[in-house]
Amino acid sequence: MGSYGKDTACASDTDLDMLFIMPNDVYWRVEGLAGNKQSQLLQEVKNALFWTFPRTPMRADGPIIQAPFNSYHVEVLPAFKCDDGTFLTAHTSNGGSWRPSNPAQEYRLLQIVDQPTMGKATHLTKMLKAWKHECNVEIKSISLEVLAVLFVDQWHNRQQTMYFYDWMVRDFFAFMLRYVNGWTRVPGTVEQIQLGDCWESKCRSAYGHALKACEFEKLDYGHLAVEEWQKIFGCRFKAAQPIPVQTLAHILLARA
Repeated sequence: MGSYGKDTACASDTDLDMLFIMPNDVYWRVEGLAGNKQSQLLQEVKNALFWTFPRTPMRADGPIIQAPFNSYHVEVLPAFKCDDGTFLTAHTSNGGSWRPSNPAQEYRLLQIVDQPTMGKATHLTKMLKAWKHECNVEIKSISLEVLAVLFVDQWHNRQQTMYFYDWMVRDFFAFMLRYVNGWTRVPGTVEQIQLGDCWESKCRSAYGHALKACEFEKLDYGHLAVEEWQKIFGCRFKAAQPIPVQTLAHILLARA
């Protein structure tokens, strides 16, 4: 479950997502409650966890219970397994609702695109998460993953080596801008993710920096290219000598 299970975590990730499968009889009991059933379920799970971790300030947030430990944050997602292999998760907003989740299909689709492209969908997802973390981009990580899969699957250079990763990053941001106020589908379900437009300006900025970086690399101005990539992925990629984006990619793909 989550980025560590799918190998899409990047070095900046500090959250560990855990899918906690609940007994089916709990679902039927909760369904018989009045009011916001989903909120009541999350409170029950949070209270149960509190007995094991009494000094951890846990809280229910949307469909998860957050448990912020010192070294990393655990996000527990209570879920009920359905006969078709999908899961129902509890969402507390707007009076509460059950929503489908299919983490196995999320991983399967990632692998389908990764296999013929030498892992590009996973690699791009990791780099986009580094961008999200560094630039505080307001978009869900699952949305970035879905967009990365869609992009790599249709990218005309998907069969090329890592030496084309600078173009991959540049071309992705241009591709992503098509989805302003658009939507994607949650893999393996019929649920839509509304993407909004709050990330648009940061995406346009990232595209501009990637465009400049690619031009600088073409002119063999490696140090100037690095400066542009740092504006996307952060100053932790400082180098004493000019390094190409392919080397930056290796750094970005390193896990914590």
